[in-house]
Amino acid sequence: MSVAETPGAFVGPDAAARWSDIQVRADSLAQTLYALRERAADDSERMRATELLTALQAVRSAMDAERAPTGAGPGQAQVVRGRLADFETALRAFRAGGQPAP
Repeated sequence: MSVAETPGAFVGPDAAARWSDIQVRADSLAQTLYALRERAADDSERMRATELLTALQAVRSAMDAERAPTGAGPGQAQVVRGRLADFETALRAFRAGGQPAP
């Protein structure tokens, strides 16, 4: 997703295919996170999975809005970058098992 935010990432004849690939991977990750949340051993693990899922949904929503005909612009790009940062933070926390990431 971060690579998709680099300038010119979705320019060219294969741009639609690359965007589709990101969507498929995000769908797969979301399904995995739903399953992990349901199988969580405790409330803390369930909360981390929920936070990561929420962050994933937020970044996807922002990226979808950015790709809309009227959505591309510096303001929306900043929103996407912020949500990507939030997602990466949640991912690090999830991987660390709730321990602070270095």
